[in-house]
Amino acid sequence: MNAVLKVLAMSAGMWSCASSAFAFTDPLDQPAMLSERASSSPLYGLSGDGSALVVAVGPRGHILYSEDGGKHFKQSEVPLSSDLVAVYFASATQGWAVGHDGVILHSSDGGTSWERQLDGRQIGDLAARYYATLQGNGEALERAKEYAQTLKDSGPVRPLLDVYFEDEKTGWAIGAYNLILHTTDGGKQWTPWMERVENPDEYSLHAIRKVGNQVFIVGELGLLLRLDREQQRFVKLQSPYPGSFFGLTGRDGLLVVFGLRGNAFTSLDEGNSWKKLDTGVSDSINSATMLADGRFVLASASGTLLVSGADGDRIANKMSEGRSPLYGVTTSSSGMVAIGPNGVHLVAQP
Repeated sequence: MNAVLKVLAMSAGMWSCASSAFAFTDPLDQPAMLSERASSSPLYGLSGDGSALVVAVGPRGHILYSEDGGKHFKQSEVPLSSDLVAVYFASATQGWAVGHDGVILHSSDGGTSWERQLDGRQIGDLAARYYATLQGNGEALERAKEYAQTLKDSGPVRPLLDVYFEDEKTGWAIGAYNLILHTTDGGKQWTPWMERVENPDEYSLHAIRKVGNQVFIVGELGLLLRLDREQQRFVKLQSPYPGSFFGLTGRDGLLVVFGLRGNAFTSLDEGNSWKKLDTGVSDSINSATMLADGRFVLASASGTLLVSGADGDRIANKMSEGRSPLYGVTTSSSGMVAIGPNGVHLVAQP
């Protein structure tokens, strides 16, 4: 082989190797990469309840867990690299994480390891089969059947945005455009609930939590929903604000919802009436947590933590955590833990 042909052959071989190296791999098929910088990289979702266990999730399938209240974190091995946006632990061992591509992950060992329970490649077929068995002509059911077909045709393009479990068996995963799934066996089987949500415009569902004895959902364009346990469906509440809500928190006798442009509202009657909270900020409020003494803390996109008074009817204190946005905040045995674009860090409790 002459020199020119040899160079061309070598170039072709190098290009072939480069093409293979950069060939697209579906995030659903690519395990998350382990990184020494994972704890200082962006994180989107956070779970903690004042105990030693704290778990955070983020882009590319990153999951971090701490067994000492957030002082030290380890990265979990995760079977996919889809972006994860929310995580919830129903106990010290049983937890679930959700995110893009319709992903639902489950951990039975406190976040050390994770298994896939469901993803968007399965949700469409699951929904289409389920709604094919339901009889009726109601508008909600017809919309759900159409949505199921859309999910089947479009593939894993609808993200799940939050997850909540009342106990180790009963929970919901919610997401874009009224996507909602329910389980009563810890996620071994998931049932579509789209027809059980009073959301005819199919607004996205952003967050779900139990406050007191009631389970609430908040979403875009002022959407507020409360679970009617007798009918097993989410019914719409009168909203005090037409902008999007990003989350909720509270305790017995106090419900707090928050979202765009510093807007936050409190309810003393399980969402039947509302009072606007003067937050003193104009940037979005992304997350919140309850303190052991009944006060709550709101985390804003400007890096400010807003601490309520004892009665929850006002903001009594503001704490700056720098200028970087805060995406999540929770209590732990070591104080408070916050996450954002620069990873995870401890915060002193007010």
